[in-house]
Amino acid sequence: MILSLSTREKPVTPIRIWICVYALQCLVHVCLVWNKYRRRFGLRRSGGGLGGTDVEANESGEDGEDGQGLFRDTSSFSKRCESVNTMASFLWWIVGFYWMVSGGEALLQSAPRLYWLAMVFLTFDVVFTILCVALACVIGIALCCCLPCIIGILYALADQEGASDADISMLPRYKFSRTSKDGRKEVTETGLMIPIATNNGFLAEERVIALEDAECCICLSHYEDGVEIHALPCNHHFHSSCIIKWLRINATCPLCKYNILKGYDRV
Repeated sequence: MILSLSTREKPVTPIRIWICVYALQCLVHVCLVWNKYRRRFGLRRSGGGLGGTDVEANESGEDGEDGQGLFRDTSSFSKRCESVNTMASFLWWIVGFYWMVSGGEALLQSAPRLYWLAMVFLTFDVVFTILCVALACVIGIALCCCLPCIIGILYALADQEGASDADISMLPRYKFSRTSKDGRKEVTETGLMIPIATNNGFLAEERVIALEDAECCICLSHYEDGVEIHALPCNHHFHSSCIIKWLRINATCPLCKYNILKGYDRV
């Protein structure tokens, strides 16, 4: 419509030719996109994807192989046409920008309609490119920053499984003591983990630990004399009240992530 209204305008640069070629490139791009959509839609209806094409090719023999080869050739030719059209559009945009700058005020005075039409086309391409680059940057930043956290959260939720009371009752139980075996208190740097029989009658061996290690890593409190302790198969020990609450939510050791149900170390 603008071209028809601007037949009497005489631009100082061949901007009219640029607009016609630009419109032709847009039309070619639309045809290529429509052809790609039509081929994909037809392929989906005929065979449900590449698998369906392979089945039809196997059933029809040489005709199927020829048809599949023709489809691949057509797809490759369309991709090459898209690449050529994209590169030609980029080069033609540079040519139009040069003509607009070189024309300047004289072009605006001699052909105002053509000038503003070309300006709209040039600006649209720039804005579209900036939006695409900005969107790609936002997606890239989101993937780099958020994806590891999301994967970690999903992995923790998928692998998080609490232990039952029956599983917890199988764990060795101890009573912590700062006294010697004969009942006398001694000023030493070690403490005793005296075993307590579990529900199934299992009695663990007595253990000696350093006082600096006599601490529950869940509540960060030192063991008091006579407090009950639970030990895990990985030899880490905690307050019974603390570790029972923990294992009911997550059946792994808080320190090394040893799973008491599956029997493997995650770290």
